[in-house]
Amino acid sequence: MLPVAIVITTWNSEAVIGRCLEALRSQGASEIHIIDNGSTDATLQCIKALDLKPYLHHETDNRGFSYSCNEGLTTTQQPFIFYLNDDATLKPRYLETLYRALEQTPHAASAVGKMVYFENGRRYIDSAGIELGSYALRPLDVGHGTLDEGQYDKRRELFGPSATATLYRRDALLSLGPRPFDEEFFAYYEDVDLAWRLGQAGYTHLYEPSAIVEHCRRGPDAKPPAIRARAFANRYLLWAKNEDPWKFLSYAPLALGWESVRICRRAFQDPAVLRAVPQSILRSIEIVKQRRKKL
Repeated sequence: MLPVAIVITTWNSEAVIGRCLEALRSQGASEIHIIDNGSTDATLQCIKALDLKPYLHHETDNRGFSYSCNEGLTTTQQPFIFYLNDDATLKPRYLETLYRALEQTPHAASAVGKMVYFENGRRYIDSAGIELGSYALRPLDVGHGTLDEGQYDKRRELFGPSATATLYRRDALLSLGPRPFDEEFFAYYEDVDLAWRLGQAGYTHLYEPSAIVEHCRRGPDAKPPAIRARAFANRYLLWAKNEDPWKFLSYAPLALGWESVRICRRAFQDPAVLRAVPQSILRSIEIVKQRRKKL
């Protein structure tokens, strides 16, 4: 068995959790922990119907993805923690491949494989790691939407991984504190924030393309309005917490112009998604002021 604990967050996941769990049978993890954020559908029944017998931790309400990731970390002492989305399906040896990669690279905090999806019988890239799109004030999934033709088959270091299916070194996570995922994010971009802070702490992140995971991305668009609004506005918190202010000034005119266009478009197409923007901007200003005081 691998010295790995798998942590899965569920929330009304009945349509996907069965397939996700079935793919774990041959992965060789020592433990499987499921943190359920108050599901009101048949998620819990689906989990209990399988004979995998994971550790099931059930919250009475939705306390957010960041919270459940932190809770998962506290429930195990395994030296490696594998965070897995409920809408992801691992291919054989995924976990072992990432574990071997981290074993060989002591300064790496995480390792992630190639995320793919299928459409009309063809395989496309969902994510080959994350890079920052500074001009757009948002992280970008490398290769997203392109046909998988081997163009992302080279192992490399990257800015950071999506926590969709990523193996982390426990000691690296705890170097940021006992609850390394910032729960102020609630859901969306907390993994990018984590990657950014780990990078600032001197760690690297690995992309291992021989590990394959199928990701049927559900994303924020299918979520309730409050969560969609969080997903949109969390980008401001992400930049306020992590970006160097002087570096930001070098691209601020382009980024703010781009963001103004995006907000105007959303105001016409989906105004509800903007309701968290004012509060997030005020909070971001506060964060920047606090950072300046520490300099």
